[in-house]
Amino acid sequence: MKKYYGEPKTVESGVLQILRDYPQARYDDMILVMHYYDRYGYIPANLLTVADISQNYRQYRLPCFESIRRARQRVQACCPELSRVPQPKHSGICITITIEEENHGIPQTD
Repeated sequence: MKKYYGEPKTVESGVLQILRDYPQARYDDMILVMHYYDRYGYIPANLLTVADISQNYRQYRLPCFESIRRARQRVQACCPELSRVPQPKHSGICITITIEEENHGIPQTD
């Protein structure tokens, strides 16, 4: 029996949970989409054809492929540790680099 997770508040929140639970979904949008549809759809995604999903996603109350892909981009921009190339979390240290230009005898125009 399929566990029903209920609808996420936003596509991003659903994508965030899937990227945490299924690291392989970080690298392949089709895997991400199928996990999303399987988790949040009321019909298991493996019982539907890709053609059926792509033509009837609105009736299934699911976001389209592109919405899920864009949500992944936004989630990965906010949470780099869930990106395709994981980045370490920031330690809270801010480094500022100041670059000063030298004139080297070139006249400035104002």
